[in-house]
Amino acid sequence: MLTAISREKDDVDSSTKKDSSPLSDEKLAKLLDQPVGDADRQIIAVAEASARQGGSLDEQWGTFSADEIEEGTMMAIFSHFSIMFGIPVFVATLYLRDNSFALHHAKAAGVIYLACMAMLAAALLNCAFFLPLVFVCYIPALIGIYRAAAGVEAGTAALGTIGERVFSWVKLKS
Repeated sequence: MLTAISREKDDVDSSTKKDSSPLSDEKLAKLLDQPVGDADRQIIAVAEASARQGGSLDEQWGTFSADEIEEGTMMAIFSHFSIMFGIPVFVATLYLRDNSFALHHAKAAGVIYLACMAMLAAALLNCAFFLPLVFVCYIPALIGIYRAAAGVEAGTAALGTIGERVFSWVKLKS
């Protein structure tokens, strides 16, 4: 639907038009009657869920202020280094709970660390199968380090959404 609207708008802009509005009411109504694609359904579902919960889309996706990102970037990066060092550095951030950006990345790093330790424990049973999976845990950790340095949330690739669910009991100090 969104691509159809943009194509229709390009068609109207390129042709000569007599009225001042790029899309007339009739053309807009015709576009709205077209079938909705998967991406459009996802956008609509997020907007409806956000409206039901009384929040904005920014609150729904968990954006952070510039001050929180600036203050919490180093702790967020160090949290993801837990898997590299073998020491659960993320626990310090979970204990302090003073920055929402660092806390979000610490939750993601905690899930990655726990998955790595589970694979190490399973490697004791079958080294040939589970030991390579330990190194697969480095991929989300590296993605998390990159995303923390970029100042964005951990995301699905760095297990941020799973971390928020697993550590949902850890809240920011007020």
